[in-house]
Amino acid sequence: MALTITNKSKSTCAKYEFSIYEHTLSFFDLDNYILSILYDETKLNYLFQIDEPLKIGDRIKQLQRFIGNPFKNREEEVLDSEIRINIKSNESKQSYYTFFAEALLARLNIDFIDNKLITGVISVGQNISVTGHGTDVCMFSENNLVLGEAKFYGNLYSGAYKIVNDKSFVSKLEDNISRINGTTDIILKGINGDITRKTEKEIKKIPLTFSGFVLHTSEIPIIGYGKSYKLVNSIKIKDFPSHYKIHLYHLPIESKSELIFKAQRKALDLIIKEKGL
Repeated sequence: MALTITNKSKSTCAKYEFSIYEHTLSFFDLDNYILSILYDETKLNYLFQIDEPLKIGDRIKQLQRFIGNPFKNREEEVLDSEIRINIKSNESKQSYYTFFAEALLARLNIDFIDNKLITGVISVGQNISVTGHGTDVCMFSENNLVLGEAKFYGNLYSGAYKIVNDKSFVSKLEDNISRINGTTDIILKGINGDITRKTEKEIKKIPLTFSGFVLHTSEIPIIGYGKSYKLVNSIKIKDFPSHYKIHLYHLPIESKSELIFKAQRKALDLIIKEKGL
């Protein structure tokens, strides 16, 4: 099974695109697919340390990121009803469980942009200890740089509007572009501490993709998506190099709360298995 990206709208300046992940799965199967690519031990581990298998304790900590704080270290006791109560108490927060979309975005970037991408940080300047990049997702390979913003919203328009209209969306990109121009020291730092230095000339040649992603509840009828696609025309980045891309894309699911429930239930079950309980 695979998802495919279908273009839905291109900005009038032809620099920015809005697309959808398309598939032939039922919503039930889509949920299972999302969880399988996120929780697969090898794939999830690859995002952080390519060649070094996780120790059991680290794998458990990794999976605990996906469960509610009240459930940690008592995973075998957690009832389905507890999970649903926890979700109900948080569902009014638009940002609730957004990190899940961030993790999914990182996985999808590997599948659709470059299978050599790893997560890390980009530091521009002289201080090697500075590792901030300000984006939800930061990935790199020898051939690509990828920055990403991800939202997990109840509807597409709200999530897409938040990405496009958030001042940080434009400022992060313009800041990266302006700081790369004229600098002498660009550092790509892998999450395991490996450091690669690039000169201004080298870094400018590497294509950069900004991937904005909205994981959201499906809307019926889908005709309303057209309004969201038009948001691509609201993007205006100064001094945008021709080999850079901004690609907004989205994936509709049947129910946000139900996917969150399944994500937590599966993480709990995997932790219990890892503990041998």
